[in-house]
Amino acid sequence: MKTRATYLFFYALLVSSITYSAAQNSSGFHHFWLVQVWPYGYCLEVRCARNVSRFVIHGLWPVTFKERTLPGTNRSQPEILESLKKDKSLWNNLMYYWLSLSTWDKDKLQNFWIYQWKIHGSAQQQVVPPHYFRRAVQLTRYTDLLNTLNGADIHANGSSYPKVEFRKAIKTKTGHDPSLSCVFEGGHFQLKEVIICVDAEATNFIPCQRNKINGESCRDTIMFPTRTK
Repeated sequence: MKTRATYLFFYALLVSSITYSAAQNSSGFHHFWLVQVWPYGYCLEVRCARNVSRFVIHGLWPVTFKERTLPGTNRSQPEILESLKKDKSLWNNLMYYWLSLSTWDKDKLQNFWIYQWKIHGSAQQQVVPPHYFRRAVQLTRYTDLLNTLNGADIHANGSSYPKVEFRKAIKTKTGHDPSLSCVFEGGHFQLKEVIICVDAEATNFIPCQRNKINGESCRDTIMFPTRTK
């Protein structure tokens, strides 16, 4: 009887541990979203100070297993900018790929990076600055979304294309379906953002959960907007 009682105790402990671990995995940090903005769609909703004809990074956001964004700890790390400035190549890449479309002011742009870290990046501790910023740039450069789409004969000239064609083109680079975000303007769903799921180390692309793909704001046909003024 004692042996059976001991067995039942450890079995209950194991089940409890697995249940707790599953709960942690579903509500805690699981992976990242690499969020890239197409300015000519994004700026239909947001007042922009600059226009650029390339995808730019909005952020690298920690999310749960169920694809819910996590709030950052808002912890301040004043040494972040200093560490970024020491890596000239990374600094130049950030200035090119991780722009704030709302300003030309370099100080405000640098504050935008810090802001993204504080409200998003700091929600996890596995990838810390400057690696957090470096990996966001590396992933963005690899996906090379504009050229990837152009290579599939999808061009930012105001034409509309089937959503499946956008997905197929990006999947050739990442191996997985992206989540697409659109703004409805002028009777069309126009491309605004591309979200790609990345593992917890921000090194490999992974499949997004189906609820993220199925819940996206785009419809079956997507306009790839061009500059309007």
